[in-house]
Amino acid sequence: MSTAHVRALLDHVAAELPRESWPHWTEGWPHEIEAGLLDAAFSARATYGTPTTGVRAVITRWRDHRAAPLDDLTALAAHADEPEGLLAVLNNRQRVPGNYTTKAEAVASAARSLTELGCTTSADLRDDEAQRNAIVGVPGFGAATWECLAMQLGIRTAESHRLVCEFLGEALDLEAPPSTADAEHLVASAAVRLEITPATFTHAVWRHQRAQRRVASAR
Repeated sequence: MSTAHVRALLDHVAAELPRESWPHWTEGWPHEIEAGLLDAAFSARATYGTPTTGVRAVITRWRDHRAAPLDDLTALAAHADEPEGLLAVLNNRQRVPGNYTTKAEAVASAARSLTELGCTTSADLRDDEAQRNAIVGVPGFGAATWECLAMQLGIRTAESHRLVCEFLGEALDLEAPPSTADAEHLVASAAVRLEITPATFTHAVWRHQRAQRRVASAR
C-alpha cells in the first residue's frame, strides 16, 4: 500500500470518524479484564457516556471499591451467588437485552464461568470456543459481548478483523477488503501519522463499524 492509500485512509477517518468522536478513540482496557468485562456488559444498548457517566462511571465505582488493579475476575465472580453487593457498588440496575437479569448479575455469572475455565486475568483470555461459550452462555449476553470483551483486551478475533478490513476497504474504495498484511500496514501507518497506537486506531475503527452496523440493522 502506497502513501496515497494512507492519505486516503486519513481523509476517510477525518470525515467518518473525527478524533472528537470520543469514546471511539481509546485503547480499551489493556491488562484489565474486570474493566473489559464491565464495559462489554454495560455498553450494550446504552449510552457510553463520559468519564463520569454511563459505562465509565460504572467502571470507576468498581475501581474505587477494589482499590487494586482490575485484573482478577475472582473479585467479580465472588458476587455470582449474591449479586446485591455488586449492584450496590456499581449503582446501576440496567438489565441485559431480553430483560433476563441485571447487567451486574450477568457480569458476575460470566466472571465465574471464565474463572472455572482457569481464565482469571487478561493474560489468560484467548479467542477459543470454551471461553467464548462461557460468555455467550450467560442469558442476555451474546456474540457481541464476547467480541467487545476480546477487543477491550486487545485480542483480535476473526470478526473484529473483518470489521476493520471493511472500513479500510470503504476508505480506499477497494473492490475487496485488503489482505491481512496490507491491513496491518495501513493501520500502523495511519496510527503513526495520527500519533496514536495501532491498538487505539483499531479499537476506534471497530467501535465505529459496530455502531454503523447497528444503525443499518435498525432501518
